[in-house]
Amino acid sequence: MSNENPSFNFLYWHLKLNGMKQRQEKRVVLIIDNDRDGAAKLKNLLDENAYQVYTAGTLKEARRLAEEKSVIVALLAMGRSDLDPEWIIKNLKRTKDDVQIPVIVILESFVEDLVASALKAGAVDYLAWPVDSQELVRRMGLYARLKADHRSVAHRRKGYLKGLLSRLSEEVHSLFNATDLLGQRYEKVDRLGIGSFGEVWKVRDIKKDPPDSYVAKIPLNKKLNAKIEKEARILKNLAGHAGVPEIHEVIEEKNKIILIQEFVFGKTLFEVIERELEETEVESVMIQLIHVVAHAHDIGIIHRDIKPGNIIVKPDGTIKLLDYGAAKELKDKEISNTVTGSRPFMSPEQIMGKSQRRSDVWALGVVMYVLYTGMFPFYHDVEKVLMDMILEVPPSPPSKFNQELDPEIERIILKCLQKKPENRYPDARALQNDITGSFPNYGKNILPLY
Repeated sequence: MSNENPSFNFLYWHLKLNGMKQRQEKRVVLIIDNDRDGAAKLKNLLDENAYQVYTAGTLKEARRLAEEKSVIVALLAMGRSDLDPEWIIKNLKRTKDDVQIPVIVILESFVEDLVASALKAGAVDYLAWPVDSQELVRRMGLYARLKADHRSVAHRRKGYLKGLLSRLSEEVHSLFNATDLLGQRYEKVDRLGIGSFGEVWKVRDIKKDPPDSYVAKIPLNKKLNAKIEKEARILKNLAGHAGVPEIHEVIEEKNKIILIQEFVFGKTLFEVIERELEETEVESVMIQLIHVVAHAHDIGIIHRDIKPGNIIVKPDGTIKLLDYGAAKELKDKEISNTVTGSRPFMSPEQIMGKSQRRSDVWALGVVMYVLYTGMFPFYHDVEKVLMDMILEVPPSPPSKFNQELDPEIERIILKCLQKKPENRYPDARALQNDITGSFPNYGKNILPLY
């Protein structure tokens, strides 16, 4: 063969040797399990099958290894309350090539809710103990191959999808244009959200040149007008603080009261923390957030829905706390007797319909816990189980997931998460004073996060 076609002979041996080299290279697997014994059991299964195995007990370790090593598959142990599969799987996104590491969930025993939660979050498969090593290896090989195939076509698909989405965006935008003006001047541009109370739209004032963008909150029906009027009143009371969106005006359209407020350009904190923040970046966010909540508490307003999705981070690093639809004016009472909020950020008393300033302090503690550790202090996909955990189970110390965490920061977080309200800070101002008293330079510099 070599005498007849030297170039073909060279190609043949090149491909053969390259294939031999690839077969000799060990595939890299990442095990995520905060139980060392559990991680060791999985590692022993794979060591027998010529895999290069790395283990991580925290999201921080997992992300570092995923970036540094050519991980083909991640194995995530589930069944423990302090591992949030959605959070971990989302953070294993390989942004370099826009390819996500396949995650196979390993369960201590089959639980339908846990499997559904993991698959919904983006896991590709699951196995339950006792795990058959050969079955595990076969499945890992399959998903590693699919991952490689996806990587090879990712760049070719990207250009096509970009053009397709652009065309679809133009078509959808045309459906919402000029025929439906609010107050004869606000044109709907994009629907930002929809809920039980109504819709939230990005609009633009066509009577201005160039048009200014705003947010319009539109109730489903006139019975909900009082809710919009209350939110407008709260925003007026909070006006002047840099961390609160400005109210532009309140208009009436078809018997509905519509709130027009500032459109804040930026990303939600939930989007920002898809990457791990540096400690100084966490401080930059937290001191601003605590300050705006303290301002509200000073004048008798509780927010009751503090979470990363309601926090907008602007390009310069400044933040605004949005969505005062659940906010409450305490007036002469110190406690609100309604149930509202977003799990898993709700405090025990908030679940019981007894919101107060200390309930916002709890939510601030949850946000701090998430930013410093990458984990929720309480998580379960089943709402009833999550509520029971919030009411009864003490949080794991944040240092369990972030060994470099300052003990004073841990003390502050855990004080925010005390089950009994009287054991927490009385309000956000007291929390702010403790932080700045313990760390005079905490959050001194506002840092851009993207």
